[in-house]
Amino acid sequence: MRTYKLGDLIELSELRNESGKLKAEDVRGISTAKQFIPTKADLHGVKLDSYKIVNRTEFAYVADTSRRGEKIALSFNDKEPCLISSIYTVFRVKDISILDPYFLMMFFKRTEFDRYARFHSWGSARETFDWEEMCSVEIPLPSIDIQKKYVAVYNAMQRNLAVYQAKADDLKLV
Repeated sequence: MRTYKLGDLIELSELRNESGKLKAEDVRGISTAKQFIPTKADLHGVKLDSYKIVNRTEFAYVADTSRRGEKIALSFNDKEPCLISSIYTVFRVKDISILDPYFLMMFFKRTEFDRYARFHSWGSARETFDWEEMCSVEIPLPSIDIQKKYVAVYNAMQRNLAVYQAKADDLKLV
C-alpha cells in the first residue's frame, strides 16, 4: 500500500454556470452529513451564472469550518450535475486508474477525517480548512482493484442497513 498526498491525486474545478443551463431548482447546499441538500436560500431574482457546477463524480466542500460542530461539510455528486455557491470548493480525482472517487468519499466519511480537518483548520473569528490543507492530507491507497472491492462491500452493507432499518420501522408499528 502506497501513501499519497491528496494534492497529487485531485484537482480543482472552476466550471461556472455561464451558459445558464442549470436553474434554481438545481442549486444545492452541502451538509455535514456529507450530502448535497436542497438549498435554503431564497433565489428569487438571483443570477446563477457565477454559481459553480458540480458534475457527476466531482466533490464539493465548504472551507469555512466554524459553527459546524466537529464535522466538515463535504459531498460527492453521484447524480446529475448541480449548482453550488461560488464560495464553495469543487474538485475531482485526476486519474481514476489510481484513485476511485467512490473510495475517496469513503475516506472522507470517516470521523478521523473530520477530526483531521477541524484540527488543521486555522483562523480566529472564522476557521477554514483551505485547499492547501486539503491537498496536504495523506491517504494510504491499496490497488485500484482493492479500492473497488472495498466500495462494493461498503455499498452492499449500506443497502443491507437500509433494509434492516425499514424492517425495524415496520416492527415499531406493531
